[in-house]
Amino acid sequence: MAARHEDRRPPVAGETKAFGSSCFDFDYESLWCADGRVVEEFEMNQPVPPYLFAFAVGELGFREVGPRTRVYAESVPSILDAAAREFAGTEEMIRQGERLFGDYDWERFDLLVLPPSFPYGGMENPRMVFLTPTVIKGDASGAQVVAHELAHSWTGNLITNKNNEHFWLNEGFTTYAERRIVEVVQGEDRAVLNIGIGWRGLNEEMERFKDNLECTKLKTNQEGLDPDDVYSQVPYEKGFQFLWRIERQIGRPAFDEFIKKYIATFKFKSIDTETFLNFLKENVPGIEKQIDLELWTEGTGIPPDAYEPVSSLYSKIVSLANEFKLGKIPKEDEVADWQGQEWELYLENLPKSAEASQVLALDERYRLSESKDYEVKVAFLQLAISSSCKDYYGEVEKTLKEVGRMKYLRPLYIALVQGAGKDEEKILAKRVFAEARDSYHPIAQGVVESIFAKHGV
Repeated sequence: MAARHEDRRPPVAGETKAFGSSCFDFDYESLWCADGRVVEEFEMNQPVPPYLFAFAVGELGFREVGPRTRVYAESVPSILDAAAREFAGTEEMIRQGERLFGDYDWERFDLLVLPPSFPYGGMENPRMVFLTPTVIKGDASGAQVVAHELAHSWTGNLITNKNNEHFWLNEGFTTYAERRIVEVVQGEDRAVLNIGIGWRGLNEEMERFKDNLECTKLKTNQEGLDPDDVYSQVPYEKGFQFLWRIERQIGRPAFDEFIKKYIATFKFKSIDTETFLNFLKENVPGIEKQIDLELWTEGTGIPPDAYEPVSSLYSKIVSLANEFKLGKIPKEDEVADWQGQEWELYLENLPKSAEASQVLALDERYRLSESKDYEVKVAFLQLAISSSCKDYYGEVEKTLKEVGRMKYLRPLYIALVQGAGKDEEKILAKRVFAEARDSYHPIAQGVVESIFAKHGV
């Protein structure tokens, strides 16, 4: 459970009265005290918002990966060993987080790898982070998701958005904090790639919401909306860009001091955007004259003083992606050192569709459709679908049936059903969903159904 484990003991007769067993129409006492029953006791001393109340039940094993961290997963040695290797650097990330943002106030930072149906990349439950198995990539790059959930230990869990209309206070801050941790632990190039992928994603969200500009604001009006229907990268990436803009204005040392003071002032409290802005103006006098705070928080779209990252590696990858439009595929020596993030950024910067022969040639050389990194695999399959490259429809079906993470389901189903002349693809999407539906989380089921409804499937 996302709490401290206090005891494992036999049940005691009469204790069911404490939680009102008299309301049940069966003998709950006998069930509670039946042979083989065990009571697990947990305690949570720190105050948390109710969305962080979490527990998991299953046949679980674990591996120790640090003085404050165990990795839990289904009790399968190969899964446990792979997870332990992927997240071996967790303690170093915790130490760097403490250096940047102050003491880690939750004692433990354990990780639980869930089954493939888990609909999110991670969930920042205090003391026990939930993770999708798709973050186990074999090259430790999945640790960036762990860095994000760790960063929530300060921004999100310690300081929480008052409600979902101020969601950016959780996710924009955490995306900024994650990238600061990644920069220290994995290097500046890795952090810049992360920012670049986010920048591309933010621009794509602007296109997605061009007819619903309310969803491109940081502070949104969600009255009458299901937050799952408008979930996007905007609070993450536009929120990050806003904080990065403030850092550039006042300098990193001053911004670091501001963040530490912000966390110390509001820890274990829920706040809204106005509270943050007032605190910012009190502690950085004149900032409202240097940055248009209202435009950033209440304006639509991407403000003109947002910033695309710059590095030689980032520029090289974008340049190679532009050359693809001219029919050129990267040479092997140009991509020899690439890991998943480099390929992800490359694919995200390719045109939305291409000649089928070019897609086939790219995959024949680099086997992207077979990548164990789902970020790479799904980005490539999106390109294949939009290029009407039907050779990969079998791989699309396999992918949609083996993972339930919405980050991958949403773009693949949209690619299949969006646009004219997609009758064959719509039939495929409908059949695959009918066969895979029961293996998806209910939230993911609802997201796919809303995609179908929007596109007349």
